Amino acid sequence: MIILSMGLLILDLMFTLAGDLPPPRRDADYPPAYALEFMQQPHRECVAETGVSEAAIKRFSDVEIFDDDEKLKCYMGCLFVKAGVSDVNGELHLGKVLELIPKEFEDIALKMGSRCLKPKGKTQCERAFWFNKCWKLADPVHYYLA
Repeated sequence: MIILSMGLLILDLMFTLAGDLPPPRRDADYPPAYALEFMQQPHRECVAETGVSEAAIKRFSDVEIFDDDEKLKCYMGCLFVKAGVSDVNGELHLGKVLELIPKEFEDIALKMGSRCLKPKGKTQCERAFWFNKCWKLADPVHYYLA
């Protein structure tokens, strides 16, 4: 019970400190061009389906975590489904996510994902947001939302 309480306290602290995140890596090599290209079609489809703004996507990816945009949350869930890593119930299959990660980024993805295994949220949109928020908190330098 004490270990569980300490784990929850640490996770709470991570979410509280979100405002003090280091800047994301954005340069000619990162995010990788092939990853952005792979996500272009799902991105277009999910923007059209959810009505999320490009500004909201960019803000969450590169600036700050915010949770007051339901369209953004559903965009995140839509990306999971379109990329084939989530079923229609919003259950993310981490094995499928890892299959999409190139070898050179596998260690980064495993470290990021190992802290984010028990999603919270009643809806697909809420759970997708939880994963993205957790990943960004776990590794704000390498996290990006396409």
